[in-house]
Amino acid sequence: MAVATELAAAGAVARVALTLARRMLTARHIGAGMALYVAWRAVYATWLSPLRAVPGRFTYRLSSMFSLFDGLTGSTNDDMVRDCKRFGSVYVMEPRKVAVCHPDDGRLVLSSYSFGKDKIYDNATVLEPSIFTTRDAELNKRRRRQVGPGLSVARLLKMEPTVLAAGVQQLMRKWDGYMERAGGCAKVCYFYDLKLMAFDVVASLSLGAKHRALTSGDMRTVNWVEKTFALMMAQMLVPLVKRWPFSIAAHWLAGRDIQEFLRFGSATIRRRKADVAGVAAAARPNDIMQQFIDAEDPEAATNAKMSSAEVLTETITLVIGGVDTTSAAITWALHLLLLYPEHMKLLADQIRHAFAPTQMITYEMARAHAPYLEACVLESLRLCPASTNLPRTVPRGGITLRGHHIPEGYTVVVSIAAASMNPEVWPNPHLFDPTRFLGADSAAAANRRNILAFSAGVRICPGRHLAMIEIVTTIANILNRYDVALPSDAVYSPHNVDKTTGLPAIMPRTNIVSMVPKHPVRDCNILISRRTQ
Repeated sequence: MAVATELAAAGAVARVALTLARRMLTARHIGAGMALYVAWRAVYATWLSPLRAVPGRFTYRLSSMFSLFDGLTGSTNDDMVRDCKRFGSVYVMEPRKVAVCHPDDGRLVLSSYSFGKDKIYDNATVLEPSIFTTRDAELNKRRRRQVGPGLSVARLLKMEPTVLAAGVQQLMRKWDGYMERAGGCAKVCYFYDLKLMAFDVVASLSLGAKHRALTSGDMRTVNWVEKTFALMMAQMLVPLVKRWPFSIAAHWLAGRDIQEFLRFGSATIRRRKADVAGVAAAARPNDIMQQFIDAEDPEAATNAKMSSAEVLTETITLVIGGVDTTSAAITWALHLLLLYPEHMKLLADQIRHAFAPTQMITYEMARAHAPYLEACVLESLRLCPASTNLPRTVPRGGITLRGHHIPEGYTVVVSIAAASMNPEVWPNPHLFDPTRFLGADSAAAANRRNILAFSAGVRICPGRHLAMIEIVTTIANILNRYDVALPSDAVYSPHNVDKTTGLPAIMPRTNIVSMVPKHPVRDCNILISRRTQ
């Protein structure tokens, strides 16, 4: 009884205290508290922060919310190019985050495992840590030793018939159909066709069967990949997605499709292992899935292979990472060539001089007979890189970049877009000029080193060679087979000049992970017809 009385009295006191607190915490008090907090952040940023001497926008020193907003609205790349021009090669992005916008500094940061991946990568794991998501240096090294040989140029060239069949050959069949139905000249929105083509290539190599989403209309696997990718990115950008109750909504929107994808992948790997049991290595399927299944770590005591779950994880990572980036790279290359018709003509003439109209051009053929193509691709990757930013954690002892010391534990973000447009490195950076990469002189070699489109150093993109094979063979065969032009109502053409640069205006772009056209339905249209010469 006494205990009940005491509890009742305590409850009454608590209610009185709550009532008083509510009366005291008026809007004015809350506003004053917020003002004091902002004032404290301003004082800290101005006089106490270790980054106080590093240039940057003042508001971005106060909170990470401004940078997060830029990321969610897809403007980060363009903002960083602009801020690099304004503040220099090193500037403050957030209270504990610094942008790195010079290729030399970017290579320094990316050259060592001592600059660990930012913790946001942990949030992107769907099945197991992968070569992309893991922050564990030893796991990353081991995985690269295992998958690296299967993604080498030499090995991929043996898979090139599959790349061409699922890639540009399938694309040209579809485009030939457009022209036949149109009676000669057809209008094509190339962005979506290139995206499905890139998916079919990497899926045919990695998922154990022929994929033809571009021409069949079967989008089941495409939808699985897109939802898995969307969940990974949502978890990276907004970690609350992984927590209840937001995780329930995420599972409702994408969970069933992702689980179907994982079951499909697991069953495919089990079936492949059963099919090749007892089959000599030389007689096994020549694709990336088989390379991953057979992959061994040459430095391990037992030459350990990846488990089925690890093979599935790396396969999914390759598919997700190899679609948007590759298709975007081809998209930007075509767009820039159309904006600069003098370079388009030079490239088309070089290709057509070397190859017959119906000849299928392979990667090695294009490199041997059309060197201007690789220069155009590299310049496109510089001006419009498909990849975006690479955050790394500063190791013990900190680092000094461009005279600015960044303490350990802080984050440095290598901006591929800003490093590729840095006026300290690239004369007239807004100009599309493939000649930057021609020749064997030191300037051309330095320019090639300064391209960070596939990252650099210890975590360089393992799928970069496959991407280049797709990009080169696709552009070479398109320009060899078709006359390509912009429609008369194109918003972005050589005649639409950017007032700030005096050069052809590039179509608007957006980025969450890959940098893609903002309005592809409007801006990614071309007219194609059979080549006339």
